[in-house]
Amino acid sequence: MPRKYLLLFLVLCWASSVAAQEGRVRHNWWPFLFFQESKDGSVRELELFGPLYYAYETKAESGSAFRPFLAVVDRKERHDVYFLPPLGHYQEGQDYTRLRLVPIWARNSNINENKKYHNFGLIFWGKTKEDESFWGIFPIYGRLLNWGGRDEVRFYFWPIRVKSRFDGNVSSTWFWPIYNRTDGPTFYERKFWPFYSHKIKKGVYDRTFFLWPFFWHEEFYFGDGTVTRDMFWPLWVEEKSEFHRRYILFWPFFRYFRHDKNDVTSWDLPWPIFRYGEGKKITYRERRFWPLLGYRKTKDEYSHFVFWPLYTYRYDVVRHKERELHRETRTFLLLTKFEKVKDEKGRLKYQFSRVWPLGEQIKRDDGFEIFFFPALLPFHSEGIDRTIAPLLRLYEYVQDPNGFTRSKALWGLYRHDHTDEEDIVELAFLLSFHRKPKGWRFRILKGLFGIGSENGDFELRLLFIRLL
Repeated sequence: MPRKYLLLFLVLCWASSVAAQEGRVRHNWWPFLFFQESKDGSVRELELFGPLYYAYETKAESGSAFRPFLAVVDRKERHDVYFLPPLGHYQEGQDYTRLRLVPIWARNSNINENKKYHNFGLIFWGKTKEDESFWGIFPIYGRLLNWGGRDEVRFYFWPIRVKSRFDGNVSSTWFWPIYNRTDGPTFYERKFWPFYSHKIKKGVYDRTFFLWPFFWHEEFYFGDGTVTRDMFWPLWVEEKSEFHRRYILFWPFFRYFRHDKNDVTSWDLPWPIFRYGEGKKITYRERRFWPLLGYRKTKDEYSHFVFWPLYTYRYDVVRHKERELHRETRTFLLLTKFEKVKDEKGRLKYQFSRVWPLGEQIKRDDGFEIFFFPALLPFHSEGIDRTIAPLLRLYEYVQDPNGFTRSKALWGLYRHDHTDEEDIVELAFLLSFHRKPKGWRFRILKGLFGIGSENGDFELRLLFIRLL
Protein backbone atom coordinates (compact mmCIF):
# COMPACT_ATOMS: atom_id res chain seq x y z
CA MET A 1 0.00 0.00 0.00
CA PRO A 2 2.74 2.59 0.82
CA ARG A 3 4.30 1.93 -2.61
CA LYS A 4 1.05 2.95 -4.29
CA TYR A 5 1.00 6.27 -2.43
CA LEU A 6 4.66 6.89 -3.30
CA LEU A 7 3.98 6.15 -6.96
CA LEU A 8 1.00 8.52 -6.96
CA PHE A 9 3.10 11.25 -5.32
CA LEU A 10 5.88 10.90 -7.94
CA VAL A 11 3.35 11.04 -10.77
CA LEU A 12 1.81 14.20 -9.31
CA CYS A 13 5.27 15.80 -8.98
CA TRP A 14 5.97 14.99 -12.64
CA ALA A 15 2.67 16.53 -13.67
CA SER A 16 3.41 19.65 -11.64
CA SER A 17 6.86 20.08 -13.21
CA VAL A 18 5.42 19.70 -16.70
CA ALA A 19 2.86 22.41 -15.93
CA ALA A 20 5.61 24.69 -14.63
CA GLN A 21 7.38 24.56 -17.99
CA GLU A 22 4.44 26.38 -19.56
CA GLY A 23 5.31 29.67 -17.83
CA ARG A 24 6.69 30.81 -14.53
CA VAL A 25 7.82 28.11 -12.11
CA ARG A 26 5.14 27.26 -9.55
CA HIS A 27 4.79 24.18 -7.34
CA ASN A 28 1.96 23.93 -4.83
CA TRP A 29 2.13 20.94 -2.50
CA TRP A 30 0.58 22.68 0.46
CA PRO A 31 1.05 22.19 3.38
CA PHE A 32 4.39 20.50 2.67
CA LEU A 33 5.82 22.85 0.05
CA PHE A 34 4.94 25.89 -2.01
CA PHE A 35 7.46 27.44 -4.41
CA GLN A 36 7.17 29.94 -7.22
CA GLU A 37 9.56 31.97 -9.33
CA SER A 38 8.80 34.85 -11.69
CA LYS A 39 9.45 34.45 -15.41
CA ASP A 40 12.57 36.61 -15.27
CA GLY A 41 13.84 34.87 -12.12
CA SER A 42 13.99 38.10 -10.09
CA VAL A 43 11.36 37.08 -7.53
CA ARG A 44 11.27 33.78 -5.64
CA GLU A 45 9.11 32.49 -2.83
CA LEU A 46 9.25 29.33 -0.73
CA GLU A 47 6.94 28.01 1.99
CA LEU A 48 7.42 24.78 3.94
CA PHE A 49 4.89 23.20 6.30
CA GLY A 50 2.26 25.89 5.89
CA PRO A 51 3.30 29.15 7.56
CA LEU A 52 6.13 27.67 9.66
CA TYR A 53 8.94 28.40 7.18
CA TYR A 54 8.92 31.22 4.65
CA ALA A 55 11.68 32.57 2.39
CA TYR A 56 11.64 35.15 -0.39
CA GLU A 57 13.96 37.03 -2.73
CA THR A 58 13.34 40.22 -4.72
CA LYS A 59 15.58 42.79 -6.39
CA ALA A 60 15.40 45.01 -3.29
CA GLU A 61 15.83 42.48 -0.48
CA SER A 62 15.67 38.87 0.62
CA GLY A 63 14.58 37.21 3.81
CA SER A 64 13.43 34.10 5.60
CA ALA A 65 11.47 33.19 8.71
CA PHE A 66 11.35 30.07 10.88
CA ARG A 67 8.16 30.92 12.74
CA PRO A 68 7.66 31.87 15.49
CA PHE A 69 11.32 31.84 16.54
CA LEU A 70 13.51 33.49 13.92
CA ALA A 71 13.46 35.92 10.97
CA VAL A 72 16.34 37.16 8.77
CA VAL A 73 16.19 40.18 6.43
CA ASP A 74 18.95 41.22 4.00
CA ARG A 75 18.77 44.67 2.45
CA LYS A 76 21.34 46.57 0.43
CA GLU A 77 22.76 48.49 3.39
CA ARG A 78 21.45 46.52 6.38
CA HIS A 79 21.20 43.00 7.75
CA ASP A 80 18.68 42.15 10.49
CA VAL A 81 18.13 38.99 12.51
CA TYR A 82 15.12 38.77 14.84
CA PHE A 83 15.20 35.86 17.27
CA LEU A 84 12.81 34.99 20.09
CA PRO A 85 10.89 38.17 19.21
CA PRO A 86 10.50 40.66 20.71
CA LEU A 87 13.48 39.83 22.95
CA GLY A 88 16.31 39.32 20.45
CA HIS A 89 17.55 41.53 17.60
CA TYR A 90 20.86 41.65 15.74
CA GLN A 91 21.46 44.47 13.24
CA GLU A 92 24.46 45.10 11.01
CA GLY A 93 24.90 48.26 8.94
CA GLN A 94 27.74 49.67 6.87
CA ASP A 95 29.56 51.06 9.91
CA TYR A 96 27.94 49.51 12.99
CA THR A 97 26.58 46.35 14.60
CA ARG A 98 24.03 45.94 17.41
CA LEU A 99 22.90 42.92 19.38
CA ARG A 100 20.15 42.66 21.99
CA LEU A 101 18.73 39.71 23.90
CA VAL A 102 16.60 41.25 26.62
CA PRO A 103 17.50 41.09 29.49
CA ILE A 104 20.58 38.85 29.09
CA TRP A 105 22.85 40.24 26.37
CA ALA A 106 23.66 43.55 24.66
CA ARG A 107 26.43 44.62 22.29
CA ASN A 108 27.15 47.77 20.25
CA SER A 109 30.00 48.33 17.82
CA ASN A 110 30.71 51.46 15.77
CA ILE A 111 33.19 50.63 13.01
CA ASN A 112 33.92 54.23 12.02
CA GLU A 113 34.64 55.28 15.61
CA ASN A 114 36.03 51.86 16.58
CA LYS A 115 33.70 51.70 19.60
CA LYS A 116 32.52 48.35 20.97
CA TYR A 117 30.28 47.42 23.89
CA HIS A 118 29.14 43.96 25.00
CA ASN A 119 27.26 42.62 27.94
CA PHE A 120 26.16 39.15 28.91
CA GLY A 121 23.85 39.31 31.88
CA LEU A 122 25.81 41.04 34.64
CA ILE A 123 29.17 40.88 32.80
CA PHE A 124 30.19 43.64 30.36
CA TRP A 125 33.27 44.58 28.36
CA GLY A 126 34.29 46.76 25.43
CA LYS A 127 36.70 49.21 23.80
CA THR A 128 36.58 52.93 23.04
CA LYS A 129 37.58 54.58 19.77
CA GLU A 130 40.98 55.23 21.36
CA ASP A 131 41.29 51.41 21.74
CA GLU A 132 41.08 51.67 25.54
CA SER A 133 39.50 48.62 27.18
CA PHE A 134 36.93 48.47 29.97
CA TRP A 135 35.08 45.67 31.73
CA GLY A 136 33.07 44.82 34.81
CA ILE A 137 31.00 42.30 36.77
CA PHE A 138 27.96 44.03 38.19
CA PRO A 139 27.64 44.81 41.09
CA ILE A 140 31.12 43.71 42.28
CA TYR A 141 33.43 45.86 40.16
CA GLY A 142 33.25 47.78 36.92
CA ARG A 143 34.91 50.44 34.80
CA LEU A 144 32.91 52.10 32.02
CA LEU A 145 34.25 54.60 29.49
CA ASN A 146 32.19 57.12 27.49
CA TRP A 147 29.00 55.86 29.13
CA GLY A 148 25.89 57.77 30.20
CA GLY A 149 27.43 61.17 29.45
CA ARG A 150 30.45 60.38 31.65
CA ASP A 151 34.05 60.06 30.49
CA GLU A 152 34.69 57.34 33.06
CA VAL A 153 32.63 55.53 35.70
CA ARG A 154 34.02 53.11 38.28
CA PHE A 155 32.02 51.18 40.86
CA TYR A 156 33.00 48.88 43.71
CA PHE A 157 30.22 46.71 45.18
CA TRP A 158 27.56 49.01 43.72
CA PRO A 159 25.77 50.90 45.23
CA ILE A 160 28.37 51.21 48.00
CA ARG A 161 31.04 53.07 46.01
CA VAL A 162 30.85 54.90 42.66
CA LYS A 163 33.34 57.35 41.13
CA SER A 164 33.05 59.20 37.82
CA ARG A 165 34.68 61.88 35.66
CA PHE A 166 32.99 64.16 33.11
CA ASP A 167 34.00 67.46 31.48
CA GLY A 168 36.81 67.92 33.99
CA ASN A 169 34.51 67.31 36.98
CA VAL A 170 35.09 64.57 39.57
CA SER A 171 32.15 62.90 41.32
CA SER A 172 32.35 60.63 44.37
CA THR A 173 29.36 58.63 45.66
CA TRP A 174 29.01 56.46 48.75
CA PHE A 175 25.96 54.24 49.27
CA TRP A 176 24.12 55.60 46.22
CA PRO A 177 21.90 57.60 46.29
CA ILE A 178 22.65 58.74 49.85
CA TYR A 179 25.95 60.64 49.62
CA ASN A 180 27.57 62.47 46.69
CA ARG A 181 30.28 65.08 46.36
CA THR A 182 31.12 66.57 42.95
CA ASP A 183 33.60 69.35 42.17
CA GLY A 184 34.85 70.81 38.92
CA PRO A 185 34.73 73.70 36.47
CA THR A 186 31.11 73.12 35.33
CA PHE A 187 29.42 71.07 38.07
CA TYR A 188 29.03 71.22 41.85
CA GLU A 189 27.05 68.90 44.14
CA ARG A 190 26.69 68.13 47.81
CA LYS A 191 24.07 65.53 48.68
CA PHE A 192 23.10 63.70 51.84
CA TRP A 193 19.84 62.11 50.74
CA PRO A 194 17.03 62.43 51.76
CA PHE A 195 17.89 65.36 54.05
CA TYR A 196 19.73 67.83 51.83
CA SER A 197 21.11 68.36 48.31
CA HIS A 198 22.59 71.32 46.46
CA LYS A 199 23.42 70.82 42.78
CA ILE A 200 24.76 73.42 40.32
CA LYS A 201 25.37 72.97 36.60
CA LYS A 202 27.07 76.13 35.41
CA GLY A 203 24.83 78.21 33.16
CA VAL A 204 22.03 75.60 33.23
CA TYR A 205 20.51 75.24 36.72
CA ASP A 206 20.89 75.60 40.51
CA ARG A 207 18.78 73.07 42.47
CA THR A 208 18.36 72.53 46.21
CA PHE A 209 16.12 70.22 48.24
CA PHE A 210 15.46 69.65 51.95
CA LEU A 211 13.78 66.50 53.24
CA TRP A 212 13.31 64.98 49.77
CA PRO A 213 10.83 65.03 48.08
CA PHE A 214 9.04 67.79 50.00
CA PHE A 215 10.97 71.09 49.94
CA TRP A 216 12.65 72.36 46.74
CA HIS A 217 14.13 75.57 45.41
CA GLU A 218 15.29 75.53 41.78
CA GLU A 219 16.57 78.05 39.25
CA PHE A 220 16.86 77.29 35.53
CA TYR A 221 18.85 79.58 33.24
CA PHE A 222 17.61 80.14 29.68
CA GLY A 223 18.58 82.57 26.96
CA ASP A 224 15.55 84.80 27.64
CA GLY A 225 15.83 84.80 31.44
CA THR A 226 15.72 82.76 34.65
CA VAL A 227 12.91 80.45 35.75
CA THR A 228 12.51 80.06 39.53
CA ARG A 229 10.57 77.18 41.07
CA ASP A 230 9.67 76.66 44.75
CA MET A 231 7.88 73.55 45.93
CA PHE A 232 6.37 72.06 49.04
CA TRP A 233 5.53 68.91 47.12
CA PRO A 234 2.82 67.79 46.51
CA LEU A 235 0.84 70.50 48.28
CA TRP A 236 2.22 73.60 46.57
CA VAL A 237 4.32 74.45 43.48
CA GLU A 238 5.16 77.98 42.37
CA GLU A 239 7.11 78.74 39.18
CA LYS A 240 7.97 82.22 37.87
CA SER A 241 9.96 83.99 35.19
CA GLU A 242 9.88 87.42 33.59
CA PHE A 243 7.12 86.25 31.24
CA HIS A 244 5.17 83.49 32.97
CA ARG A 245 3.71 82.20 36.24
CA ARG A 246 2.64 78.68 37.21
CA TYR A 247 0.88 77.59 40.41
CA ILE A 248 -0.03 74.04 41.38
CA LEU A 249 -2.08 73.04 44.42
CA PHE A 250 -2.23 69.38 45.44
CA TRP A 251 -0.12 68.28 42.47
CA PRO A 252 -1.16 67.36 39.80
CA PHE A 253 -4.81 68.26 40.32
CA PHE A 254 -5.24 72.05 40.55
CA ARG A 255 -3.04 74.03 38.16
CA TYR A 256 -2.88 77.59 36.84
CA PHE A 257 -0.55 78.90 34.10
CA ARG A 258 -0.16 82.40 32.70
CA HIS A 259 2.27 83.56 29.97
CA ASP A 260 2.16 87.35 29.59
CA LYS A 261 4.28 87.59 26.44
CA ASN A 262 2.05 85.21 24.46
CA ASP A 263 -1.11 86.17 26.39
CA VAL A 264 -1.85 82.52 27.24
CA THR A 265 -3.91 81.35 30.23
CA SER A 266 -4.81 77.80 31.29
CA TRP A 267 -6.56 76.21 34.28
CA ASP A 268 -6.96 72.63 35.53
CA LEU A 269 -9.80 72.39 38.09
CA PRO A 270 -9.03 69.56 38.79
CA TRP A 271 -6.80 67.67 36.36
CA PRO A 272 -7.66 65.65 34.31
CA ILE A 273 -11.41 66.37 34.53
CA PHE A 274 -11.77 70.06 33.70
CA ARG A 275 -9.34 72.17 31.69
CA TYR A 276 -9.62 75.65 30.21
CA GLY A 277 -6.93 77.16 27.97
CA GLU A 278 -6.87 80.26 25.76
CA GLY A 279 -4.20 82.12 23.78
CA LYS A 280 -4.63 85.64 22.39
CA LYS A 281 -1.34 86.23 20.56
CA ILE A 282 -0.76 82.64 19.49
CA THR A 283 -3.12 79.96 18.16
CA TYR A 284 -4.17 78.06 21.26
CA ARG A 285 -7.59 77.06 22.54
CA GLU A 286 -8.47 74.15 24.81
CA ARG A 287 -11.60 72.98 26.60
CA ARG A 288 -11.97 69.68 28.44
CA PHE A 289 -14.64 68.06 30.55
CA TRP A 290 -13.15 64.59 30.81
CA PRO A 291 -14.21 61.93 29.99
CA LEU A 292 -17.28 63.39 28.26
CA LEU A 293 -15.94 66.02 25.84
CA GLY A 294 -12.73 67.85 25.05
CA TYR A 295 -10.77 69.57 22.30
CA ARG A 296 -7.42 71.31 21.78
CA LYS A 297 -6.28 73.55 18.94
CA THR A 298 -2.83 74.99 18.19
CA LYS A 299 -1.11 76.21 15.03
CA ASP A 300 -0.22 72.72 13.75
CA GLU A 301 -2.54 70.51 15.76
CA TYR A 302 -6.22 69.93 16.46
CA SER A 303 -7.66 67.14 18.61
CA HIS A 304 -10.90 66.28 20.32
CA PHE A 305 -12.56 63.36 22.12
CA VAL A 306 -16.09 62.24 22.92
CA PHE A 307 -16.70 59.90 25.84
CA TRP A 308 -13.00 59.06 26.10
CA PRO A 309 -11.74 56.45 25.26
CA LEU A 310 -14.76 55.70 23.07
CA TYR A 311 -13.72 58.16 20.34
CA THR A 312 -10.70 60.42 19.79
CA TYR A 313 -9.61 62.51 16.80
CA ARG A 314 -6.25 64.14 16.10
CA TYR A 315 -4.97 66.25 13.21
CA ASP A 316 -1.39 67.44 13.06
CA VAL A 317 1.14 68.82 10.60
CA VAL A 318 4.57 67.21 10.40
CA ARG A 319 7.35 69.24 8.80
CA HIS A 320 10.68 67.73 7.80
CA LYS A 321 13.15 69.81 5.79
CA GLU A 322 11.09 70.96 2.78
CA ARG A 323 8.32 68.36 3.15
CA GLU A 324 5.00 68.95 4.88
CA LEU A 325 2.65 66.10 5.77
CA HIS A 326 -0.87 66.36 7.18
CA ARG A 327 -1.98 63.46 9.38
CA GLU A 328 -5.49 62.59 10.58
CA THR A 329 -6.05 59.89 13.20
CA ARG A 330 -9.30 58.55 14.61
CA THR A 331 -9.46 55.93 17.35
CA PHE A 332 -12.32 53.99 18.91
CA LEU A 333 -11.68 52.40 22.29
CA LEU A 334 -7.97 53.11 21.70
CA LEU A 335 -7.27 49.93 19.68
CA THR A 336 -9.50 50.53 16.64
CA LYS A 337 -7.67 53.12 14.58
CA PHE A 338 -8.00 54.96 11.24
CA GLU A 339 -5.15 57.13 10.00
CA LYS A 340 -4.54 59.12 6.80
CA VAL A 341 -1.41 61.02 5.78
CA LYS A 342 -1.57 63.55 2.93
CA ASP A 343 0.97 65.93 1.43
CA GLU A 344 0.59 69.71 1.28
CA LYS A 345 -1.45 69.36 -1.95
CA GLY A 346 -3.94 66.97 -0.36
CA ARG A 347 -2.67 63.84 -2.13
CA LEU A 348 -3.02 60.66 -0.10
CA LYS A 349 0.39 59.22 0.83
CA TYR A 350 -0.53 56.61 3.42
CA GLN A 351 -3.68 55.10 4.90
CA PHE A 352 -3.99 52.78 7.88
CA SER A 353 -7.19 51.13 9.14
CA ARG A 354 -7.63 48.67 11.98
CA VAL A 355 -10.89 47.38 13.44
CA TRP A 356 -9.54 45.46 16.39
CA PRO A 357 -9.52 42.50 16.59
CA LEU A 358 -11.28 41.84 13.28
CA GLY A 359 -8.98 43.19 10.58
CA GLU A 360 -6.33 45.63 9.42
CA GLN A 361 -5.53 47.40 6.12
CA ILE A 362 -2.57 49.51 4.93
CA LYS A 363 -2.41 51.50 1.67
CA ARG A 364 0.43 53.55 0.19
CA ASP A 365 0.52 56.04 -2.64
CA ASP A 366 2.81 53.75 -4.70
CA GLY A 367 -0.05 51.23 -5.05
CA PHE A 368 0.99 48.87 -2.27
CA GLU A 369 -1.89 47.50 -0.19
CA ILE A 370 -2.28 44.81 2.46
CA PHE A 371 -5.36 43.56 4.31
CA PHE A 372 -5.66 40.71 6.79
CA PHE A 373 -7.93 39.30 9.47
CA PRO A 374 -8.06 38.75 12.32
CA ALA A 375 -5.80 41.51 13.69
CA LEU A 376 -5.22 40.18 17.18
CA LEU A 377 -2.07 42.20 17.87
CA PRO A 378 -2.86 45.93 18.30
CA PHE A 379 0.75 47.00 17.63
CA HIS A 380 3.53 46.55 15.08
CA SER A 381 7.13 45.44 15.45
CA GLU A 382 9.14 44.17 12.49
CA GLY A 383 10.37 41.11 14.35
CA ILE A 384 6.86 40.16 15.50
CA ASP A 385 5.33 41.05 12.10
CA ARG A 386 7.66 38.54 10.41
CA THR A 387 7.38 35.70 12.94
CA ILE A 388 4.38 35.63 15.28
CA ALA A 389 1.79 37.77 13.46
CA PRO A 390 1.50 35.58 10.29
CA LEU A 391 0.56 32.60 12.46
CA LEU A 392 -2.44 34.54 13.79
CA ARG A 393 -3.89 35.51 10.39
CA LEU A 394 -6.59 33.42 8.76
CA TYR A 395 -6.80 35.52 5.58
CA GLU A 396 -4.56 38.08 3.92
CA TYR A 397 -4.63 40.11 0.72
CA VAL A 398 -1.58 41.86 -0.76
CA GLN A 399 -1.22 44.13 -3.78
CA ASP A 400 2.19 45.29 -4.95
CA PRO A 401 2.94 48.57 -6.80
CA ASN A 402 2.92 46.72 -10.15
CA GLY A 403 -0.70 45.60 -9.72
CA PHE A 404 -0.04 41.97 -8.78
CA THR A 405 -2.51 40.82 -6.11
CA ARG A 406 -2.60 37.78 -3.89
CA SER A 407 -5.26 36.39 -1.59
CA LYS A 408 -4.37 33.64 0.86
CA ALA A 409 -6.60 31.89 3.41
CA LEU A 410 -5.86 29.35 6.12
CA TRP A 411 -2.09 29.86 5.76
CA GLY A 412 -2.08 28.91 2.09
CA LEU A 413 -4.73 26.21 1.80
CA TYR A 414 -6.55 28.63 -0.53
CA ARG A 415 -4.62 30.95 -2.87
CA HIS A 416 -5.64 33.42 -5.55
CA ASP A 417 -2.99 35.28 -7.57
CA HIS A 418 -4.12 37.90 -10.07
CA THR A 419 -2.47 40.05 -12.72
CA ASP A 420 -3.84 41.70 -15.84
CA GLU A 421 -2.66 38.67 -17.83
CA GLU A 422 -3.68 35.74 -15.66
CA ASP A 423 -5.56 34.40 -12.65
CA ILE A 424 -4.50 31.40 -10.59
CA VAL A 425 -6.86 29.94 -7.98
CA GLU A 426 -5.72 26.91 -5.97
CA LEU A 427 -6.98 24.78 -3.12
CA ALA A 428 -3.68 23.25 -1.97
CA PHE A 429 -2.70 20.64 -4.60
CA LEU A 430 -6.26 19.34 -4.79
CA LEU A 431 -7.93 21.81 -7.17
CA SER A 432 -6.60 24.56 -9.43
CA PHE A 433 -7.99 27.01 -11.97
CA HIS A 434 -5.71 28.98 -14.31
CA ARG A 435 -6.95 31.73 -16.64
CA LYS A 436 -4.79 33.30 -19.35
CA PRO A 437 -5.67 35.66 -22.22
CA LYS A 438 -5.85 32.79 -24.71
CA GLY A 439 -7.44 30.14 -22.56
CA TRP A 440 -8.15 28.53 -19.24
CA ARG A 441 -7.73 25.22 -17.49
CA PHE A 442 -9.15 23.41 -14.47
CA ARG A 443 -7.26 20.59 -12.74
CA ILE A 444 -7.96 18.04 -10.03
CA LEU A 445 -4.85 16.62 -8.34
CA LYS A 446 -2.50 18.31 -10.80
CA GLY A 447 -4.10 16.63 -13.82
CA LEU A 448 -5.59 13.41 -12.56
CA PHE A 449 -8.60 14.99 -14.22
CA GLY A 450 -8.59 18.26 -16.12
CA ILE A 451 -10.44 20.34 -18.68
CA GLY A 452 -9.63 23.61 -20.39
CA SER A 453 -9.34 25.62 -23.55
CA GLU A 454 -6.24 26.92 -25.39
CA ASN A 455 -6.57 29.17 -28.47
CA GLY A 456 -10.14 27.92 -28.96
CA ASP A 457 -9.20 24.23 -28.71
CA PHE A 458 -10.90 22.21 -26.00
CA GLU A 459 -8.67 20.13 -23.73
CA LEU A 460 -9.50 17.03 -21.69
CA ARG A 461 -7.04 15.22 -19.40
CA LEU A 462 -7.43 11.96 -17.54
CA LEU A 463 -4.71 10.31 -15.47
CA PHE A 464 -2.36 13.18 -16.51
CA ILE A 465 -2.73 12.24 -20.18
CA ARG A 466 -4.31 14.62 -22.68
CA LEU A 467 -7.14 12.87 -24.47
CA LEU A 468 -8.46 15.88 -26.45
